[in-house]
This record gives sequence, structure tokens and C-alpha cells, in this order.
Amino acid sequence: MRRMGWPLAVAAVVFVVAFLSYLRAVPTTEFHRDEARWIHRAAFLRELRDPRSSYWSDRELMWGQPPLGSYVTGLGLVLQGRDTETNAFYDFHHDLAWNEARGAVPDPADLTAARRTNALIGALIAASAALIAGMITHPLGGLVAGVFLAAHPLAIYLGSLAGSDALVTLCVAWAALAAMALAAKPTWGRAILLGVLCGLGGSAKLSPLLLALGLSFYGILLLIWAKWGRGEPRDRAVGVRLVPLPVVAFAVFVASAPYLWPHPIARTMTLFQFRAKEMANQGTIWADLRVDGPVDAVGRIVYWLGDDSTVLGRVNPLIGGADLLFAAIGAVVLLGLVVRRGVGSPTALAAVVVLGQVVLVVAGYRADFARYLLPVVLAEAVMIGVLAGAAAQALVRRIGGEAR
Repeated sequence: MRRMGWPLAVAAVVFVVAFLSYLRAVPTTEFHRDEARWIHRAAFLRELRDPRSSYWSDRELMWGQPPLGSYVTGLGLVLQGRDTETNAFYDFHHDLAWNEARGAVPDPADLTAARRTNALIGALIAASAALIAGMITHPLGGLVAGVFLAAHPLAIYLGSLAGSDALVTLCVAWAALAAMALAAKPTWGRAILLGVLCGLGGSAKLSPLLLALGLSFYGILLLIWAKWGRGEPRDRAVGVRLVPLPVVAFAVFVASAPYLWPHPIARTMTLFQFRAKEMANQGTIWADLRVDGPVDAVGRIVYWLGDDSTVLGRVNPLIGGADLLFAAIGAVVLLGLVVRRGVGSPTALAAVVVLGQVVLVVAGYRADFARYLLPVVLAEAVMIGVLAGAAAQALVRRIGGEAR
């Protein structure tokens, strides 16, 4: 517990700093029409009282997004004195004035409450990044990771916007922490917690369901590694508990969405197919935003996070690309720590979760909207934090050696 003391204290400080940073942006963030859809779907929370009702029937409202973001939006409204009787369904085929005339634009108080909810979620992401980096290396690394997120333009934007991009990133960050806890003490309870978080992440934005599959595959690799006699006893214990992860994640995902209950597998496929079609349509409507494969996706991401939206670029535009440079160096440092500590270590499991989600973002990035990139910013923050923390550890060791 003493080892957790400083990382937790740093995470608490980061939470406050990030929350204030995101709250400050709430009144000035430009309205996005997607916010109207999210606030309209706050009704999902109310309709949970009757999960067998026709409200959950097979229709576009259910296909558009999995439900967790809608539940959280509704809960945020209720806890701030609002209710789930919000605006009408916003029609993207018409402009703002047309929708406003038909009551499809959110009440300003609802919009503010929904944005404040996301500011809280964003602050929890920053605090989680601080914990991840701080526990891998040094509390100073955690502070750097958390402050990086608190100051990042994309994190500020998505932390002051009503939506679910922050929520899925929080689920990934918490899954990384759960994976670290599992590696530190391989118990079935901790494995189930990791599966639950992947399932909840899937209920926010689908892709963490695939992350659970990736973790299961990593578990198989750990078992092979242990069978060859190259690993530690812990590696086998962790591997055994990772293999059934997709079952837990899918069960939680289905339980969270009454729409899925009648035909869980078929309707899950409907969600994935609708999402793929939606991304393809976005690339067709806005040809300049179409992303042609993973190589193009990486190039677009490098533009957004190495030029357009950077922390160091806010200080001096000429050094904006240094964000990605430091993150890349941090990734090399992290790989070195994984080699030294073992493939079944907490460090390795954190890397698999955080970087695995980045791989999923790149693979699924078919329309060039920066709002999909918050999980990449989380990874960037953790890598930079690892670099700073490793440097702090080296400095402490050197000072200690000179003192002796």
C-alpha cells in the first residue's frame, strides 16, 4: 500500500487539475450536432425500467450506438437536477435551424449538464493515466502523463463535449489498471473485473469487445511461453485467466443492452455492420475524410497528434511534433521494461491494453474525425509519462549512488 500512496496522491491532484481544465472549456466549446443525439438518447436510462418494452425494438435508434454512453448521459442529467425528457431526435439531413424549429436542439441547461458529465469522465481518464504511468515507473511520470492529458487540446475538447468518446477511453484506462492488478495477483475475481470493463467499454463504443479477444489471444501466448519453460509461474496463472475474457465481456455487453436480449449474436453483428456502413458513408459524403487503410490512418493520426492538436505545440508551434517523438521514445522504454520485468508482468499487461486499443483505432479508422483518437492520446500520455518516470528513476539512482 505504501507503493500506491504517492501514485494515488498524484492521481488525485491530476484529477482536480484536469476537471477544472475541462470545465473551463464547457461554455466555449462549439455546439456539435452529435451532442443533440446523445442528449436525446438520455431516455435510454428512463426506459431501462421496462427493458422488454417496444422502445428496445430493432430500429436505427438502437443501431446507431451501444447504450452505455446514453445511460451515463441520462444519469449525469438527473444528478444535476435535470431529467431525461430532453430534445427530439436530431435529423442530420437538415440544418440547425430546421432542427431547432422542431425541438431537436438541446436546452442549454441540458447541454451544459451533459458536458459537465464528460468533464468528470475526462478528469478520471487523466487521473487513471497518472496511475498507470506512476505505477509503471515513478510518481513524477504519473504527474507528467496526467498533466499532458489535462492540457491536450483534443482531451479538452472531448472533455467538454457531450458524447461517448471520453467514456470508452475511460473504460480502456480502467481496463489497463485492472490488467495490472491481475498480473500483480492473478485471481479469478480480478480477471472477471477486467472482462467486465471490456464489456462496458464495448457498451460504450464496441471496439473494447475486440480488445477482450486480443487479451484472450495474449493469454494463449502466455500459456505457450510458460509451457516452453521460458516464463515464470505467474505467466501461466495470468494466461489461464485471460483466455475466457471474451465470454465475460460479451455477457456484460449483452446484459447492458435490452435491444440485444432477443438475439444477442445476430443483433451484435447488426451493430458492427451498421457502424462499418456508417463509417463508409462518412468517407463517401466527405471524400477528403475517407481513410484508405491502416497506412493512411497512421498518416492522418500523425497529422492530428503531431501537428494540429499537440501540447507542446501550444507552447511553440515549431515543436508540436515533439509530443509524438517523446511518446515514441517512451514506447521503446516501455518495451525495455516489459523485457526486463516479464511478459506476464503488470507493465506488460498495461502495455497490451493501452497499445492494443491504439491498434484497434488504427484498424477501424475509416473516416478522418479527430474525436475518435482519444484512446491514442491516452497511450501518448502514458508513454510520455513512462519516459519521464524512467528518467526520474535513473536520476534518483544516480543521486543515491553518488551519496554512497
